[in-house]
Amino acid sequence: MSGLRCDVLTTNSAALDAIDRLFGSAINETLFHHPRFLSYHGADKFPDAQWRHYLFSWNGSPVAFLPGAVTNGGDPTFHSPLGSSHGGLVHEALSYAKLDECLNLWWEDIKGLGCTRAEIVLAPAPYWEEAAYSEAIEFKLNQLGFVLRQPELCLIVPIEADPDFPRHLVRASAWRNAKQALTRGVTVRHSAQFTADLERFYPILADNRKRFGATPTHSCTELLRIHDLAPEGMHLFLATADADALAGILAFQATPSVLNAFYPADSPRGRDLRAMDLLLVELYRWALEHSIRWVDLGPSSFRLMLNMTLTRFKESHGGQTFLRRRYVWNRSNEDRR
Repeated sequence: MSGLRCDVLTTNSAALDAIDRLFGSAINETLFHHPRFLSYHGADKFPDAQWRHYLFSWNGSPVAFLPGAVTNGGDPTFHSPLGSSHGGLVHEALSYAKLDECLNLWWEDIKGLGCTRAEIVLAPAPYWEEAAYSEAIEFKLNQLGFVLRQPELCLIVPIEADPDFPRHLVRASAWRNAKQALTRGVTVRHSAQFTADLERFYPILADNRKRFGATPTHSCTELLRIHDLAPEGMHLFLATADADALAGILAFQATPSVLNAFYPADSPRGRDLRAMDLLLVELYRWALEHSIRWVDLGPSSFRLMLNMTLTRFKESHGGQTFLRRRYVWNRSNEDRR
C-alpha cells in the first residue's frame, strides 16, 4: 500500500508548520507559492474563489505542496497560482513515480469537483536548485492533456563573481549612464526603514505606472501587509539626490538564490539623472554580497505581446531570456481527443 497521503487545505492558515518544513528541503519552492504570502489577500479579493491547496505527505513527512484555488465565476476553474506569480507543484527531490502519484491525486480531486478548466504557471528555470532542475512536472501535465499557452518572456540576470563585476553585465551605454548618475549626485541605498521608505517610493511607482495606463498590482497597504507577513522576503532599494527620492526597486526574495525585482520605477527627474541605471548596478553589487545567484527583471511580454523597448533595456543590463510557462487544460479539448 502506498504511504502517500493528500490533505486538501481550504485556507491559507492551515498546516503552516508542515509547509515550512517542506519549503526548507524542497528544490523549487518560492515565496510566491507559500500560503503565508498568499494570505495578504483580503477575504473579499476573490469573491468567486475558494482556496484549495494540496499537501502531500509520505509516511507522515511532507514531500510536496500544490497551491491553488477554484473559481466559480463561470466554468469551474482550478488556478495555480491565484493572486501570485508562480504556481505548480513544490516538491523535494522525488522519484518520477512519486511525482506522478501526487499529481494523479490532485487530478482526481479537481475533476471530481467538476472543473472544466485548469491553469498552472511554472517559475522559470533559475528558480530551481540548479543541480536538481527537472521537467518531470511538464511531462506529466502534457500526459494529462495540458498544453503550453501564451508563455511570458522573462529576463533574468546571472550574478557571478568576476574581476570586472558588475561592469561585465551591462552594455557600455548603460555603464556610462550609471557613472553619469553618480557624478550628478545620485546615491543608492538598501532601505533599513521599509515602511517610511515605501511611503516615499510608492507615489513614484503609482505615477510611473500611470504613464502606461496601468496601476501597481499591489496597493501600498497590501505591500505593508506582505512585509509584516514575510519581512525577510522584501527589499527596497532607493535612489536619492539632494534628499529627494528619485527612483526605486522593490524586490521580493523569491528564493534564497533569486531576487525578483518586481517593481522598478523612476520619477521624471530620476529618468533625467539616469537613476535606474545606477540602481540596477548597485542592486547587482548587493545581490553578489548576499549570495544571490539570479536577479529576475520580470517579464517583458504580456502573454505573447512583446515589449521590445523593455526587452532591449533589460538585455542592456545583463538580462538573459527564460520562459514563464503557462499550461492550460480544457475539458472541451479532452472531449475531442
